[in-house]
Amino acid sequence: MSYMNRKMKGLLLFTLLSSIVGCNQTVVTPFSDGANAVYVNGRIYTQDTQRREVEAMAVSGEKIVYAGGREGVEKFIRQGYQVIDLESKMVLPGFHDNHIHTMGTVPIDVCDLQGKGVDLDQLAQVVRGCLVRYPAAAGAWLIVDQWTPYAGNNPTATYKTVRQALDAASAVRPIMLFGTDGHASAYNTAALDTAQDEQGKVIGFNTNSLSKKGVFAKLAAYVSLDTGVVRDWARERIPAASYDFMTLPKGHVKGNQLYGEILPSIAHLIAMNGITSIQDACATDFIRDQYVSMQKRGLLNMYVATATCFASEDYSGVVDIPARLKKARAVREEFAGNSLIKADVVKIFLDGVLEGDPFATPPFLPTAGMLQNYQIPSLAMQETDSSPLITVVDDSKESNFNGIVNIEAATLARYVTALDADGFATHIHSIGDRTARVAVDALQAAREHNGNRGIPHTIANLQIIHPDDQKRMGMLGLYLTYTYSWMNLEQEYDVLVTPFLQPSKKGQPLADVLYDPNSYSWNATYPVASTYRSGAILVAGSDAPVDTRDPNPFVNIASGITRSLVGQKPYNPSQAATLEQMLEAYTINGARSVRQEHQFGSIEPGKLANFIVIDRNLFDLVAKGTPEAIAKAKVERTVFRGRTIFIR
Repeated sequence: MSYMNRKMKGLLLFTLLSSIVGCNQTVVTPFSDGANAVYVNGRIYTQDTQRREVEAMAVSGEKIVYAGGREGVEKFIRQGYQVIDLESKMVLPGFHDNHIHTMGTVPIDVCDLQGKGVDLDQLAQVVRGCLVRYPAAAGAWLIVDQWTPYAGNNPTATYKTVRQALDAASAVRPIMLFGTDGHASAYNTAALDTAQDEQGKVIGFNTNSLSKKGVFAKLAAYVSLDTGVVRDWARERIPAASYDFMTLPKGHVKGNQLYGEILPSIAHLIAMNGITSIQDACATDFIRDQYVSMQKRGLLNMYVATATCFASEDYSGVVDIPARLKKARAVREEFAGNSLIKADVVKIFLDGVLEGDPFATPPFLPTAGMLQNYQIPSLAMQETDSSPLITVVDDSKESNFNGIVNIEAATLARYVTALDADGFATHIHSIGDRTARVAVDALQAAREHNGNRGIPHTIANLQIIHPDDQKRMGMLGLYLTYTYSWMNLEQEYDVLVTPFLQPSKKGQPLADVLYDPNSYSWNATYPVASTYRSGAILVAGSDAPVDTRDPNPFVNIASGITRSLVGQKPYNPSQAATLEQMLEAYTINGARSVRQEHQFGSIEPGKLANFIVIDRNLFDLVAKGTPEAIAKAKVERTVFRGRTIFIR
C-alpha cells in the first residue's frame, strides 16, 4: 500500500547505516547538558497561534521561558545562561510522527532484503545465501524481512512467480518473505502446506481448502496460490516462527534480546530525524515493554502515544466490545503516571490493501473496501533491455468483489461510540473509499450519541476517499494522518492499483489507464487539499518501516508539496499541500492529535523545549521554486526537554 522514490532508497539506507556506526554524527547522551541556555541569531518558526518567526529564545531546564526578539534574551545572558549561536539556521518545534512502527525502523539479526526491489533470480540468490547463513534442519523456518511486495519481483527466464523462486531455493525448509507493508507475505510451497485451521490441524493452503466449500473458503480473497502471496488475516493460519514485533508475546526472551540490542540505534534514528514525539500505530504488550525498556535505559528521548491494537480480532471481524474496553482501560491505567508514555488511543484495522497483482493467474484482487466492484484487468508484461513493457491485451471485466471491510458497520458504530464515551481516541486504518465511509459513519454516530467531547479521532493511510466523505471528514473536524511520501506517479506501483479501479480497453495506452485526469481514481486518491478545505485537520505519519525503515520527515514534507518524484510529473497537483500545512501537520497538529499540545508542538514560553535546528530554510526553498530540495534537508541539532540529544 506504500511507495516512494525508489532511487532515494539506497541513499536513505546508506544514511541510516552510516548514522548507526557514527560517521560524522553524534548522539549526545540526554544528560550531557541541559544547562540554562539562550539561542540567538536564528530563524525560529514558533508554530504558535500567530505563526511568528522570531530570532531568539531562552530555555531554563526543560522549558522555554522566552521566544521573541534578540533584546529579550539580554536579561538571561546577564544571569549566566549559556549562549548558542544558531547562525541564521531554521528552527522548528520537534517533529511528531503520528503513524510509525518504531520497533521496525532498525533491522534485527535476521535475513533481510532491506526493502530493495529485486528480480526473481536475485531473490532466489539472496534466499539461498540466507539458508547458508542461518542453517537449520529441514522443516525449520527461514524468515526473510523487508521484502517489497510492490516493487521488483520481476519474472525472469528462470522463474515466473515468487513462489517458484522460493521453491527453487528450498523444498524442505518453509520460507516466508515478510512484506514491508505489514499486510503481505510470500511463501514457498513447504510453507503454504503448513496452514492450520482454527483447531490447529494442518490443512495447507491449496485449491481444495480455498474452494467455496473448503476449510479456508473465507480466506480465498487473501491468498494467491499462483504467486505464493498471502495477505492480512490469512497469514495467521501459517505458523511461521518469526520475530515480528507485532506478534511476539510479552516477555518473549529471544524477542527481548533481539530488540533490546537495537534500542540504542532506534533512539539515534528517531533523534537524527528531529522526531521528539510519536504515536506507535499498533502497540502490543511486547512493544510497550520495549518502550519501557528504553525509558529505563535512558534512551526514550521522545514522547510516545501507544495505540492499543487488536489486529487479529479486527481482521477476523470479532469485536467483543466489553473485553476490548477492559483491556484498553487496563493499559491506559498502567501508563497513567508515566511521564513519557501514554495509552489513551485504540487502533482499528478496518480494511486491507489497494494493491493487487494483474500478472498473477488468475489476477490477485485488492482487498481494500471499495464502493464499486473491482475490475479484472488484462495486462501483459514483456521484459525489454530498459524496463518492462506493459500492454492492455483485452478489455477489463468487472469482478463480483468490492473488497472487505473487516468490521460490520453497525458493530463499528457501537464500538467507536463506546470508545469515545470512555475517553479513548481512535486511530482507524482506512484505504478504500467504502472503508472511509464506514469509518466516518461510525465517528458521526459517536458524535451524535455522545456529543462533541473534543477527542481527536484519526483516520490513517487514506488512499481513496469519495468527495462526499471528504466533506464529512471536515464537518466532523477529524484528524487525517496521510502518508505523504506515497503521493506520486510511479508506474511500477500504480499498475498494481489503478487498473483494478476503473475499466480499461484493449489497446488502450497504459498511461491513459493509470493517469486519466478525468477519472474517479485520479481525483479521489490522497485528496489532501480537498479534505483540508473542508475543515479536516492534517497530521503526518511515515508508517515506517513500511516501504522504508527511515521515517524521514523531509521526504514526506517534500512529497506532500510536490506530489511527485524528482524530475517526474505530479499526481494530481491540485491536491497538493502547502509548506505551512505540512509544518503544522508535523508540529502543532501532531501534538493536538495526541492531546499533548499543552506540552509541545510549538515554541512558546511554558512549553517543553523540544525543537530542532535544520541545515537549510525550507521556506527559502519554496520561494526559489525548488520544494523538491526539501527532501535533502538534514537536522543539525535535536533538543528534547532542554537537552541536546543529537548533533550532526
